Amino acid sequence: MLAMSLSAAGDTSDSDLTLNRLTADQLSCTRGERNLFRNLSFKVSAGECLHVVGANGCGKTSLLRILCGITRPDEGRIFWNNSNIAGNDVYLAESSYIAHKDGLKNELTAIENLRWYQLLAAQKSANAGNEDALDDCLEALGILDCADLFAQQLSFGQRRRLAFSRLLLGSFKLWILDEPFTGVDVSGRASIEGHCVNHLEQGGSIIMTHHQSLKPSGLSPYLSELNLPQQITNPRSTNHKGASE
Repeated sequence: MLAMSLSAAGDTSDSDLTLNRLTADQLSCTRGERNLFRNLSFKVSAGECLHVVGANGCGKTSLLRILCGITRPDEGRIFWNNSNIAGNDVYLAESSYIAHKDGLKNELTAIENLRWYQLLAAQKSANAGNEDALDDCLEALGILDCADLFAQQLSFGQRRRLAFSRLLLGSFKLWILDEPFTGVDVSGRASIEGHCVNHLEQGGSIIMTHHQSLKPSGLSPYLSELNLPQQITNPRSTNHKGASE
């Protein structure tokens, strides 16, 4: 069995609650008869990126699905700015999840897929109905020339870029990303990484999985690591502790 904890860096006064902050409190998850993690607690605040690392099957994707509300933990609670995320419309509007499966419709073109997500984000973004915004998102990820190609014609890396581009359509404060760099070439990774850094610098937060180290990279100054199942470390703070049993 596994137990972990991560105490927040810095002050935890009431004024700190005004920041965009996700708090996981004593989360436990079991798949079949196997405990993926138990008593897992951590906080991710504005301007921070939590990198969830660990071997295949250790529960990284399960944790992300719990954090975005798709599934529920066996035990524990998750808070967004001190409010439980269960049934929390504000949290749903302010967070976005890009899964390992890209969620694209093969029978739609790249720009039609993006237009569909624009409609879904209509209440959260000033870009609703803005066709230029669609072109801008595709161009920002280097796939504007793919706008009229059907999704089924795109390479795996192009599909990953297209899936990521929908984050730019809304004013999401928390990005939850499952393997955003997988299958993406060097230029694609640089583009995605640059948008992540920009999001963090503007006060957003990111929780992501990736099988390789993110150090050194542009994300390094913002990183904390949640290592399943061993420990959690944060190079910026000595207040982060991990334990296992």
